[in-house]
Amino acid sequence: KTFVNTSMGVKYVDILVGRGPELVDRKRVVCQYVLRALHKTGKVVDSGDNFSFKYGKGEVIKGWEIGLKGMRQGGRRHIIVPSKAGYGMKDIGAGKGATLYFEVNLLKC
Repeated sequence: KTFVNTSMGVKYVDILVGRGPELVDRKRVVCQYVLRALHKTGKVVDSGDNFSFKYGKGEVIKGWEIGLKGMRQGGRRHIIVPSKAGYGMKDIGAGKGATLYFEVNLLKC
């Protein structure tokens, strides 16, 4: 499978296309995710089960919202987020200026 290039350098690939409804702005979504820092040889820096937020409201980093766009409930997607669309120079455990790799399962939208 090939990664799709989007705005701000965010890339994604669908591992499994969901059969449920598509994400809608301003609606609460529930995800399961694993976050890895690419420059730390794929070290897991965060993960969450049943992580809930309102899509399109800026409650998560810009790159994650860009990478989730078009996903359907039940889907699984891998998303690469460059620093400028992620945490920038903030160190959240991935290191300053880190490129982030998310593995996301969309549980509910």
